[in-house]
Amino acid sequence: MRAVKRAAVILAGGAGTRLRPLSSDDHPKQFLPLFDGRSLLQLTYDRVARLLPAGSIYVSTNVQYAAKCREHLPQLPAENVLTEPARRNTAPAIALCTFAIEDRMGECTVSFLASDHFIADEAEFVRVLDRAYGFAETHDDLMTIGIRPTEPNTGYGYLEVGETLEGEVRRVRSFKEKPDRERAEEFLRAGHYTWNAGMFVWRTGVFRRALAATAPEILPVTETTYESMPSISIDYAVMEKSPNVATIAGDFGWSDVGSFEALEHVGVNVKELLEGK
Repeated sequence: MRAVKRAAVILAGGAGTRLRPLSSDDHPKQFLPLFDGRSLLQLTYDRVARLLPAGSIYVSTNVQYAAKCREHLPQLPAENVLTEPARRNTAPAIALCTFAIEDRMGECTVSFLASDHFIADEAEFVRVLDRAYGFAETHDDLMTIGIRPTEPNTGYGYLEVGETLEGEVRRVRSFKEKPDRERAEEFLRAGHYTWNAGMFVWRTGVFRRALAATAPEILPVTETTYESMPSISIDYAVMEKSPNVATIAGDFGWSDVGSFEALEHVGVNVKELLEGK
């Protein structure tokens, strides 16, 4: 079975709490003009637009940021900004988006990408994302893109990677919580762990079946039932419980730029930003 249609969802509902006072509730990290006057949201869109047309790209955000998303991405069809009626973490948001896109496009393959991450090698990212789409189109697996670790970082969750499924694609054996330093060093030495960057790709029907098996309480999600949904991440609700999770490891200069130190590491002059220059 092959779903030839592709879509992408940029998740842009985060509040950017780790970069206060640079970010705020009204103007979180994804909207900050950090790179030559362009925001992380705009850069994320630009990367995805190298692979998909504007009509196949969506943004998921809450009502508070909907207008700001449209302002940052005027080339995006206004109806492609999907709003969450309430804050219920990533599982209900991703389910709502998956089903909304399926209603519009029919069975298709959808990726979910954070709006506030930095990627240095955009060409390699696009290649890896395209490969993830290709595998998800022809297999009944939930795909996730892992990041090859460069240090024993304790701020990220990890994926334990198993046998090869096809080319670069491998089975995910387990999800690991953010480790302490000693455990993170063990993961790095072992060589079969990647960082969990929260990037996902799947066919809509495959996701629907996985959700029915792992978190059926989220299956009836709609805009009207949204506030009654549990607040739970997609990892806890679906990915960690599903037996058919695959991954492809990316090596494209990824950072979640979740701290001032991380911002400086990717070339942002934090002092100037804080001084308002």
